[in-house]
Amino acid sequence: MEAGVKQGTEAKITQEMVDELLAVKGKEYPTKGQWNTEATRDTIRHWVEGIGDINPLYVDEAYAKKTRFGGITAPFSFLLSCEGRSGRVGMPGIHALHAGVRFINHKPICAGDTIIASGGLHDLVEKKTSSFAKRTFVQTWFKHYRNQKGEIVSTLYDFAVRSERDTASEKGKYHGVTKHKWTEAELQDIWKGIEAEEVRGAKPRYWEDVNVGDDLRPVVKGPLTMSDVVAFKMGWGSQLVHHIRANEVRYWMMKRHPGIPIRNRLNVPDCPEAVHMDDDFAVRIGFPGWYDYGPQRVSWVANLMTNWVGDDGWVKEFYAEVRRPNIEGDVQWCKGKVTRKWVEGNEHLVACDIWAENQRGEITAPGNSTVILPSRG
Repeated sequence: MEAGVKQGTEAKITQEMVDELLAVKGKEYPTKGQWNTEATRDTIRHWVEGIGDINPLYVDEAYAKKTRFGGITAPFSFLLSCEGRSGRVGMPGIHALHAGVRFINHKPICAGDTIIASGGLHDLVEKKTSSFAKRTFVQTWFKHYRNQKGEIVSTLYDFAVRSERDTASEKGKYHGVTKHKWTEAELQDIWKGIEAEEVRGAKPRYWEDVNVGDDLRPVVKGPLTMSDVVAFKMGWGSQLVHHIRANEVRYWMMKRHPGIPIRNRLNVPDCPEAVHMDDDFAVRIGFPGWYDYGPQRVSWVANLMTNWVGDDGWVKEFYAEVRRPNIEGDVQWCKGKVTRKWVEGNEHLVACDIWAENQRGEITAPGNSTVILPSRG
């Protein structure tokens, strides 16, 4: 690569960047570049197929008509495909690693609903110590999703770690992590796990039948292939805050925003999302190879909860962090355990600890969820 040409990994976090963001903290803006603006049968299908969710409630009209919803609905994680830019994103040239989500859900998402998003910066906090990069911030956005009636369907808090690309590579937190080559016997165990998945569906899970300490039936995702990443991207889309664009559209976007691209091994500027598709890009920002999207993994854990509650349950709150990368070939076992049950007003509530765990025994996405279950009473 030619000397003096910026490679897209040199940017450093400045106080000016921080001050510009904090100046708009708490302000709510309409969302620009929102990918999905309507929950159609097609956009819902693209989403659930992209995360591997096999629940017929989301795709089978005849089945869905018999449920309390009276038709096809979308899982709450679908709202991640309705994202765009709400206000200032900030920190050009500073990599954003998706770090987790918190959903507070109020209304179902029904086929035909319009989704109107608005939001902005909720918080920006510097991490005093980081094993991944030198100067690092946790940036949190808030987003309200409203339907065509003006009702808030859900509020989302979206977390990202903003880190300097070069310094993350220099620290080398994940040096030594290697891709796992699977034996046929190991693959058979994974296939058995996939075949054992339970979609609770039309059989109610009554609050009275749940006990503290109960394990949730695992959901198995993997081994991770490029097909998984591409299928997810087809459902999730490429919102204004993301950068997968083609040909002239890509050129003019990069010309307007020169802090976005990273130069590839052929010296061609490309989008930073190539870290999810290209080992070379991923290594240059400190990872052992290309890896999944954060919203992809939290959606897998959300799949665990919607499977477990069934058609008559409701995921009231959901929280999941993304702690470690899920690289090519990794498997994630999404698991959970009931930690509490109680009654509040007319709601019969259950709390669960939830997590994704890889073949190395590492918990890569811990979280928790509160659900409402039907009562026999």
